[in-house]
Amino acid sequence: MEAAEYDRMANVEERHWWFRARLAVVRTFLKRYVPPGVGLDCSCGTGMTLKSLPQWVQIGADLNGSALKHSRARGLSRLLQGDLRKLPFANDSLDVVTSLDTLEHIEEDEQALAEIHRVLKPGGYGLFTVPAHPWMFGPHDRALHHVRRYRRGEFRQKVSTAGFHIRKYRYINTALFPLVAGVRLVSRGGGEARSDTEKLPAGPLNFALYAAFASERLLLPWLPSPWGISLLCLARKLLR
Repeated sequence: MEAAEYDRMANVEERHWWFRARLAVVRTFLKRYVPPGVGLDCSCGTGMTLKSLPQWVQIGADLNGSALKHSRARGLSRLLQGDLRKLPFANDSLDVVTSLDTLEHIEEDEQALAEIHRVLKPGGYGLFTVPAHPWMFGPHDRALHHVRRYRRGEFRQKVSTAGFHIRKYRYINTALFPLVAGVRLVSRGGGEARSDTEKLPAGPLNFALYAAFASERLLLPWLPSPWGISLLCLARKLLR
Protein backbone atom coordinates (compact mmCIF):
# COMPACT_ATOMS: atom_id res chain seq x y z
CA MET A 1 0.00 0.00 0.00
CA GLU A 2 1.01 3.63 -0.40
CA ALA A 3 2.42 5.59 2.55
CA ALA A 4 -0.62 7.88 2.46
CA GLU A 5 -2.91 4.90 3.00
CA TYR A 6 -1.04 3.97 6.18
CA ASP A 7 -1.39 7.58 7.35
CA ARG A 8 -5.15 7.42 6.81
CA MET A 9 -5.35 4.01 8.47
CA ALA A 10 -3.47 5.20 11.56
CA ASN A 11 -5.87 8.12 11.85
CA VAL A 12 -9.05 6.01 11.98
CA GLU A 13 -8.04 2.43 12.83
CA GLU A 14 -8.74 2.46 16.56
CA ARG A 15 -12.24 3.88 16.01
CA HIS A 16 -13.31 2.47 12.63
CA TRP A 17 -15.94 -0.27 12.82
CA TRP A 18 -14.22 -2.64 10.37
CA PHE A 19 -10.80 -2.71 12.02
CA ARG A 20 -12.27 -2.97 15.53
CA ALA A 21 -14.74 -5.71 14.64
CA ARG A 22 -12.22 -7.79 12.71
CA LEU A 23 -9.89 -7.61 15.70
CA ALA A 24 -12.69 -8.70 18.05
CA VAL A 25 -13.47 -11.74 15.89
CA VAL A 26 -9.79 -12.68 15.54
CA ARG A 27 -9.24 -12.33 19.29
CA THR A 28 -12.16 -14.67 19.96
CA PHE A 29 -10.70 -17.31 17.64
CA LEU A 30 -7.29 -17.06 19.27
CA LYS A 31 -8.68 -17.25 22.81
CA ARG A 32 -10.83 -20.24 21.96
CA TYR A 33 -8.35 -22.34 19.97
CA VAL A 34 -4.75 -21.12 20.26
CA PRO A 35 -2.56 -21.20 23.40
CA PRO A 36 -0.42 -18.12 24.05
CA GLY A 37 3.09 -18.26 22.66
CA VAL A 38 5.85 -16.48 20.79
CA GLY A 39 4.37 -15.06 17.62
CA LEU A 40 4.71 -12.84 14.58
CA ASP A 41 2.18 -10.51 12.99
CA CYS A 42 2.97 -10.47 9.26
CA SER A 43 2.46 -7.15 7.51
CA CYS A 44 1.76 -5.57 10.88
CA GLY A 45 0.80 -2.23 9.34
CA THR A 46 0.28 0.48 11.93
CA GLY A 47 0.58 -2.00 14.80
CA MET A 48 -2.98 -2.21 16.11
CA THR A 49 -3.09 -6.02 15.98
CA LEU A 50 0.34 -6.33 17.56
CA LYS A 51 -0.60 -3.93 20.35
CA SER A 52 -3.92 -5.68 21.00
CA LEU A 53 -2.88 -9.35 20.99
CA PRO A 54 0.35 -9.54 23.03
CA GLN A 55 -0.42 -13.04 24.33
CA TRP A 56 -0.03 -14.41 20.80
CA VAL A 57 2.05 -11.96 18.74
CA GLN A 58 4.93 -9.84 20.03
CA ILE A 59 6.96 -9.29 16.83
CA GLY A 60 5.81 -7.29 13.83
CA ALA A 61 7.09 -7.42 10.27
CA ASP A 62 6.19 -5.20 7.35
CA LEU A 63 7.77 -4.42 4.01
CA ASN A 64 6.72 -0.77 4.22
CA GLY A 65 8.78 1.61 6.31
CA SER A 66 5.85 4.02 6.68
CA ALA A 67 3.81 1.29 8.34
CA LEU A 68 6.61 0.57 10.81
CA LYS A 69 6.86 4.26 11.63
CA HIS A 70 3.26 4.19 12.83
CA SER A 71 3.89 0.98 14.77
CA ARG A 72 6.78 2.64 16.58
CA ALA A 73 4.51 5.58 17.40
CA ARG A 74 2.33 3.09 19.32
CA GLY A 75 5.31 2.23 21.49
CA LEU A 76 6.14 -1.03 19.72
CA SER A 77 9.80 -1.92 19.35
CA ARG A 78 10.08 -5.57 18.24
CA LEU A 79 9.71 -4.68 14.59
CA LEU A 80 11.52 -5.63 11.43
CA GLN A 81 11.28 -4.55 7.82
CA GLY A 82 11.10 -7.59 5.62
CA ASP A 83 9.36 -9.59 2.94
CA LEU A 84 6.77 -12.20 3.88
CA ARG A 85 8.14 -14.40 1.11
CA LYS A 86 11.51 -14.56 2.87
CA LEU A 87 11.12 -14.26 6.63
CA PRO A 88 14.29 -13.81 8.74
CA PHE A 89 13.44 -16.60 11.17
CA ALA A 90 14.84 -20.08 11.63
CA ASN A 91 12.83 -23.15 10.76
CA ASP A 92 10.37 -24.25 13.45
CA SER A 93 10.89 -21.13 15.59
CA LEU A 94 7.46 -19.54 16.19
CA ASP A 95 4.30 -20.67 17.97
CA VAL A 96 1.85 -18.36 16.20
CA VAL A 97 1.78 -16.33 12.98
CA THR A 98 -1.07 -13.98 12.10
CA SER A 99 -1.58 -12.67 8.58
CA LEU A 100 -4.62 -10.41 8.46
CA ASP A 101 -5.62 -9.19 5.00
CA THR A 102 -2.09 -9.53 3.69
CA LEU A 103 -1.88 -12.39 1.19
CA GLU A 104 -4.15 -10.67 -1.33
CA HIS A 105 -1.36 -8.10 -1.83
CA ILE A 106 1.23 -10.69 -2.86
CA GLU A 107 1.56 -12.22 -6.32
CA GLU A 108 3.41 -15.23 -4.89
CA ASP A 109 0.88 -15.94 -2.14
CA GLU A 110 1.64 -19.67 -2.14
CA GLN A 111 5.31 -18.92 -1.52
CA ALA A 112 4.31 -16.70 1.41
CA LEU A 113 2.11 -19.43 2.90
CA ALA A 114 4.94 -21.95 2.57
CA GLU A 115 7.29 -19.51 4.32
CA ILE A 116 4.86 -19.07 7.21
CA HIS A 117 4.62 -22.85 7.48
CA ARG A 118 8.43 -23.09 7.52
CA VAL A 119 8.93 -20.74 10.48
CA LEU A 120 6.17 -22.24 12.63
CA LYS A 121 7.03 -24.92 15.14
CA PRO A 122 5.35 -28.29 14.67
CA GLY A 123 1.97 -27.81 16.32
CA GLY A 124 2.11 -24.04 15.75
CA TYR A 125 -0.82 -22.06 14.40
CA GLY A 126 -1.33 -19.72 11.47
CA LEU A 127 -4.38 -17.46 11.46
CA PHE A 128 -5.27 -15.84 8.14
CA THR A 129 -7.94 -13.45 6.90
CA VAL A 130 -8.37 -12.60 3.22
CA PRO A 131 -11.05 -10.84 1.14
CA ALA A 132 -13.55 -13.18 -0.49
CA HIS A 133 -15.29 -13.34 -3.89
CA PRO A 134 -13.39 -12.25 -7.01
CA TRP A 135 -16.61 -10.76 -8.41
CA MET A 136 -16.48 -8.13 -5.63
CA PHE A 137 -13.11 -6.80 -6.83
CA GLY A 138 -13.44 -3.05 -7.37
CA PRO A 139 -12.23 0.45 -6.45
CA HIS A 140 -11.51 -0.51 -2.83
CA ASP A 141 -9.24 -3.36 -3.91
CA ARG A 142 -7.48 -1.23 -6.50
CA ALA A 143 -6.83 1.52 -3.94
CA LEU A 144 -5.16 -1.00 -1.62
CA HIS A 145 -3.21 -2.66 -4.46
CA HIS A 146 -4.89 -6.02 -4.02
CA VAL A 147 -3.83 -8.63 -6.53
CA ARG A 148 -6.92 -10.76 -5.98
CA ARG A 149 -9.90 -11.69 -3.89
CA TYR A 150 -10.27 -15.39 -3.09
CA ARG A 151 -12.80 -18.08 -3.85
CA ARG A 152 -13.59 -20.20 -0.81
CA GLY A 153 -12.22 -23.43 -2.25
CA GLU A 154 -9.20 -21.71 -3.78
CA PHE A 155 -7.84 -20.36 -0.51
CA ARG A 156 -8.51 -23.61 1.36
CA GLN A 157 -6.50 -25.45 -1.29
CA LYS A 158 -3.58 -23.03 -1.11
CA VAL A 159 -3.36 -23.31 2.67
CA SER A 160 -3.48 -27.10 2.49
CA THR A 161 -0.87 -27.22 -0.27
CA ALA A 162 1.50 -25.22 1.95
CA GLY A 163 1.41 -28.14 4.38
CA PHE A 164 -1.14 -26.95 6.93
CA HIS A 165 -3.94 -28.89 8.58
CA ILE A 166 -7.00 -26.64 8.55
CA ARG A 167 -8.73 -26.44 11.93
CA LYS A 168 -11.37 -23.78 11.28
CA TYR A 169 -12.44 -22.22 8.01
CA ARG A 170 -15.36 -19.88 7.48
CA TYR A 171 -16.67 -16.66 6.04
CA ILE A 172 -16.73 -13.65 8.36
CA ASN A 173 -18.54 -10.32 8.16
CA THR A 174 -21.62 -12.30 7.27
CA ALA A 175 -24.44 -10.01 8.44
CA LEU A 176 -23.27 -7.10 6.30
CA PHE A 177 -22.67 -9.18 3.20
CA PRO A 178 -25.89 -8.23 1.31
CA LEU A 179 -25.28 -4.52 1.87
CA VAL A 180 -21.61 -4.56 0.94
CA ALA A 181 -22.15 -6.90 -2.00
CA GLY A 182 -24.75 -4.53 -3.43
CA VAL A 183 -22.43 -1.55 -3.14
CA ARG A 184 -19.52 -3.45 -4.67
CA LEU A 185 -21.62 -4.69 -7.60
CA VAL A 186 -22.66 -1.15 -8.44
CA SER A 187 -19.11 0.24 -8.19
CA ARG A 188 -16.94 -2.58 -9.50
CA GLY A 189 -17.01 -1.52 -13.14
CA GLY A 190 -14.95 1.59 -12.61
CA GLY A 191 -14.72 4.76 -10.60
CA GLU A 192 -11.91 6.27 -8.61
CA ALA A 193 -9.73 3.82 -6.70
CA ARG A 194 -10.70 4.53 -3.11
CA SER A 195 -10.57 2.50 0.09
CA ASP A 196 -13.85 1.85 1.90
CA THR A 197 -12.07 2.30 5.23
CA GLU A 198 -10.26 5.58 4.66
CA LYS A 199 -12.95 7.64 6.38
CA LEU A 200 -14.72 7.15 9.69
CA PRO A 201 -18.52 6.88 9.35
CA ALA A 202 -20.74 9.08 11.50
CA GLY A 203 -20.97 7.92 15.11
CA PRO A 204 -24.31 6.05 15.12
CA LEU A 205 -23.59 4.37 11.77
CA ASN A 206 -20.08 3.42 12.84
CA PHE A 207 -21.48 1.81 15.99
CA ALA A 208 -24.22 -0.06 14.12
CA LEU A 209 -21.78 -1.48 11.58
CA TYR A 210 -19.38 -2.48 14.35
CA ALA A 211 -22.17 -4.23 16.27
CA ALA A 212 -23.31 -6.14 13.18
CA PHE A 213 -19.83 -7.48 12.41
CA ALA A 214 -18.46 -7.89 15.95
CA SER A 215 -21.56 -9.77 17.15
CA GLU A 216 -20.27 -12.74 15.15
CA ARG A 217 -17.69 -13.36 17.86
CA LEU A 218 -20.51 -14.31 20.25
CA LEU A 219 -22.05 -16.77 17.81
CA LEU A 220 -19.00 -18.40 16.24
CA PRO A 221 -19.62 -21.95 17.53
CA TRP A 222 -23.21 -21.96 16.27
CA LEU A 223 -23.47 -19.44 13.42
CA PRO A 224 -23.29 -21.00 9.95
CA SER A 225 -21.38 -18.96 7.38
CA PRO A 226 -22.80 -19.58 3.90
CA TRP A 227 -21.52 -16.19 2.79
CA GLY A 228 -19.39 -13.29 3.99
CA ILE A 229 -17.12 -10.50 2.85
CA SER A 230 -13.92 -12.17 4.06
CA LEU A 231 -12.54 -15.62 4.79
CA LEU A 232 -10.95 -16.62 8.09
CA CYS A 233 -8.71 -19.67 8.30
CA LEU A 234 -7.10 -21.14 11.39
CA ALA A 235 -4.51 -23.72 10.37
CA ARG A 236 -1.96 -25.81 12.23
CA LYS A 237 1.45 -27.15 11.30
CA LEU A 238 1.31 -30.87 11.94
CA LEU A 239 3.36 -32.44 14.70
CA ARG A 240 6.17 -34.61 13.41
